Amino acid sequence: MSVFSPALDAELAKDNVTFFGALRLTVGDHTLRLLDGSAHLTVDGELYTGEDAAYGTWGSMESFEDGTGDEAPGLSVMLLPADDAAALALSGPDMQGEAIQVRIGARNDATGQIVGEAYLLFDGEVDVTKHEFGKNMLQASLECVGGMERLFFEDEGIKLAPTFHQQVWPGELGFNHVTGIQDIIYWGSNKPSNAV
Repeated sequence: MSVFSPALDAELAKDNVTFFGALRLTVGDHTLRLLDGSAHLTVDGELYTGEDAAYGTWGSMESFEDGTGDEAPGLSVMLLPADDAAALALSGPDMQGEAIQVRIGARNDATGQIVGEAYLLFDGEVDVTKHEFGKNMLQASLECVGGMERLFFEDEGIKLAPTFHQQVWPGELGFNHVTGIQDIIYWGSNKPSNAV
């Protein structure tokens, strides 16, 4: 039994399929609705395009990881910001907790409409952002976690990040200048032992 709608399932069984990915991401009061290519499609009553004038385009997405044990599902999304201001907004501390959804589906090339219903592959939130730049490169990487991530918190919502830190201690800006940490910081629990 397939998880796709019957029409989408039948379309995907064909030899020639125009497949698409649709990303919906909130950035403050703005909602990005991006496709993984250059097109315009109406998905679930909302218009998705290949480029957002203010924030840029969807660069790539690493494979979706289904959570096991005490891990929630997660994925990594890379966006290509339109300019420095967009890169700053997409990789800033306010992005933590923003809603993100990824849908997949197929388009009928003759009508330009989607076939059946787009499948909701991921529904979660942004966890960690990273601003990457270099010669002829500007991108924002978003590590995202599923909505079930919050179920693993004993104190729901605690995060080692500026946004949460300032919710607890307003005006305390200690985390605002900490970027690019690669080491795992165990907060509220002991470091796991390396027992053999």
